[in-house]
Amino acid sequence: MDRLQVEIDRNYDWFQRNLKQLLASHSGEFAVLRDQSVQGYFESPGEAFRTALAKFPDRIFSIQQVVDEPLDLGFLSLAVD
Repeated sequence: MDRLQVEIDRNYDWFQRNLKQLLASHSGEFAVLRDQSVQGYFESPGEAFRTALAKFPDRIFSIQQVVDEPLDLGFLSLAVD
């Protein structure tokens, strides 16, 4: 398994375990995750992606929207807002 997929899987597991606390103050926002911790919250996936890419040029991070039904967004490669 490659390093990025390991990071995504670990972050997703951490995210699920901490979702209740995250929902209390960041519902609907997009969280940038690295090393099983939140590196920042953003209003749009594009903003989250651009900021994460600037901070982590190695592209080892993941992004999750803070919602009741978490989706494994992993590494977002999307057209940014």
